[in-house]
This record gives sequence, C-alpha cells and structure tokens, in this order.
Amino acid sequence: MILRLSDSLSRGLIVVATFGIAAVLSFFSIRTAIAAHGAEEESADGFRLATRLEPGNPEYWYRFGHFQQFNLEQSDATEAEQLLKKAIALDPKYTDAWLDLGTAYELDGNFPEARDAYLEAKRSYPASAEVSWRYGNFLLRQGQSQAAYPEFRRSLEIDPQRAASAFSRCYRADANLDEILEQVLPPIPRAYIDVVKEAADAKQVAVSQVVWKRLLTLHPRLIVADFQPLVAALMNDKDTVEARKVWEQGTAAMYLPDLKGLRGSVIWDPSFESGVTQAVFSWYLQPNTSGLTTMIDTSEKFSGDHSLRLSFDGKHNPNIEAACTKAIVTPNTDYQFSARVKSKELTTDHGVGFRIHSFTDKGEVSQVVSLEIYGTNPWTFVDLSFITGPNVRSAMVCIYRERDLDSDERISGTAWVDDVNLVPKVLETGKP
Repeated sequence: MILRLSDSLSRGLIVVATFGIAAVLSFFSIRTAIAAHGAEEESADGFRLATRLEPGNPEYWYRFGHFQQFNLEQSDATEAEQLLKKAIALDPKYTDAWLDLGTAYELDGNFPEARDAYLEAKRSYPASAEVSWRYGNFLLRQGQSQAAYPEFRRSLEIDPQRAASAFSRCYRADANLDEILEQVLPPIPRAYIDVVKEAADAKQVAVSQVVWKRLLTLHPRLIVADFQPLVAALMNDKDTVEARKVWEQGTAAMYLPDLKGLRGSVIWDPSFESGVTQAVFSWYLQPNTSGLTTMIDTSEKFSGDHSLRLSFDGKHNPNIEAACTKAIVTPNTDYQFSARVKSKELTTDHGVGFRIHSFTDKGEVSQVVSLEIYGTNPWTFVDLSFITGPNVRSAMVCIYRERDLDSDERISGTAWVDDVNLVPKVLETGKP
C-alpha cells in the first residue's frame, strides 16, 4: 500500500510520531547513560542510582554487591549477599557473582553454602583459572588439602603465573613437598621457575634445590634471571660448590656459544663469548666511570669472537678494578693463571694488569698481582702462579689499573683482554 501525504494533516501526524519515537529513544538513552555514570562513580549512592534506573541489568547489582562486600570504610555483608543474589536471579550463570557470594558465605561462617556457591561458579565457567584458584583456596582454608590440589593444578595449567603463590600456600598448609610437586605443579617450566625463585628468596634453599632438579627434567630454555636467585642463595649459605653446579646447569639450558676456555679452567667465561654480564659467575663490568669505558668488543680478539675492551679518556688517574669474575677453587691447591692482553698507546707507567683475591668463609685472606701492560703491544701472554691457602674456597679474578703516584698523570689509550683462565696444576710431591 502506498501512503500518500498530499494533505497537511497527514504530514503533521508523521512529524508528531517521529518526534514521539525520538523522545522515547532519547529518554531510554539518557537513562542508560545516567545509570552508567552512576556506576562509574564506584560509590554506594552511584550504584543505587544505577540499579534504580536499570533494575534489569545484573552487572550493576553485582558491582554494587562487590562494592559493599569489600568497602573498607563501611562494609555491609548482609546487603552484599542480597545484591549478589539479585544479580544471580537475573543471570544464573554470573560466575563472578557466585564467587563473591561464596566469599560472603565463608566470611559469615556458612561453609556449606559457601561450597555450594563455589561449585555453582565452577558449573557456570568450568574452564576458568580464577574459579579453580578461588575454590582451591577455599578448600585449603577448610583443611581439605587433597581436594584443593587438583583445583590449583587446573588453575595453573591455564595461568602458570600463579605457581609461586599456589606452591607457598600449599606448602604452608602441608609441607609434603613431593606430594605438592606431583599434584599441584603442572609440567610447565614457567611454573617451576617461579617456584624456584620464590623459595630461594624466602631462604628455603633446600626446597628450591628440589624444585630445581624437577625443573631440569622438563628440559627448559632458561635465562640467567631464572636461576640466579638460587645461585645467590647458595653462595650466601657458603655452599659454593653447589652454587657453581646450579650455575653450570642453568647456563647449559641457555644454549650459549662455545666459551673457549682451557680444560679445567675455573673461570666460567674466559673469552667473553657468552654475552652474559653482571651475574654471579659471569664478568661484572664496572660502570663507566673515572674516564674508563668497558665493553665487549668484536673487532679485536685473540680467540673466539669477542674480547673485553678498556678505553681511558686521558683525563683521569683512576685506581679501579674494571672487571671481575668469581671462581670456585679448592683449598691448598696450586693454580696457573693466564691471559692475553693487547694495548694501544696506553700511557703512564701503571697500565692494565690482573689481581686475584682469595676468600675463606670469613673474608679475603690474600691477593696476588700480575705484571702490567702499557704502551703499544700485540697480543701478549700474561701469567702467574696462585696457590690457595687452607679453607680458601672462592677467588675473584679482576682486571685492574692502579693509580699513578704522580697526581698529574692521566692515563689514555686502549687495552683488550682475552682468554682469561685459571687452571689447577698437579702439585709435585715427594721431593727431597
């Protein structure tokens, strides 16, 4: 049928109807906007306005209930429960509302109702890491560890970042380490890495070591930050041998290039090939200071692909250990130190040399120094003998420059260092 608008009355009716529809739509749009604005205020008055204007919106009832439940200034558990129930009545599969209702029941001591609410949350969203996490925590608080463990595991399979927290909570509840590792932690390297770090930071070194061994069976790809906390904790406990063992295991899982060391050398990265610095057994490079700049160099090397370059700006007279690395040594043992140094226009009589510090559990007990290289030289072999004393179990090998006694002297030029090794020798015995 064709509507003909030939007369003014018909056209007027159409205009009135159009304005009427527009007014109705505007009313609902404005009401919705006002309700949303009230909810955004995150206040009791704002949520009351939102629920009054949009009573059929379950989100507003849930957010109002959540606010009342966790309002630190004036919480109202009873009202929170009623508001959450209203949200659930409007949307029976509102997972967050079920979870908060479970919390509310638990706080009231109504544990059977709390359990039912958590189970309703699981039925509404069975694949949720958050639901399994919160239900697992509820079960753990109820002393039901065996029932909690599968919930934590389901949560961690979806979100491994919760692993450290899950492990620490379960371990505090029941310190059965093997059972927790079997039932709670999924075979995901990231989960184990976080637990290793958490336990080491908490000074639970023995626990961290057990978890570390389990981690290695997963053949993970690691970075230094994944195992450095455990290595540092072992060093703090004076367990230097185990610290070096964990370091070797961890760096083996980094798929590094050949580090080019002599057989038996106790220096981890003799030729600066790893790309790792500022860590426990790597080289620690002094920050650029006192006119000295240190950096890994690829343009000059004695072997491999890298060397360490030290550049002096000619404006300072520093007394500085430019780079150092830790080594684990055996007491009463003869070691042979060796290195290669190249220099270019290195001024002053105090150039670049090496200093070896030896330590017992009580601190430093001795040090030896090498000859210094200055001027301009091709790659030059530097060596010295180093004998550890009784109870000496660690050493620090440092590249240093000693301050010139003439305060007017300023060092300039460049030196390169490569192939720094410390190898135990067989001590000669039975001599007359």
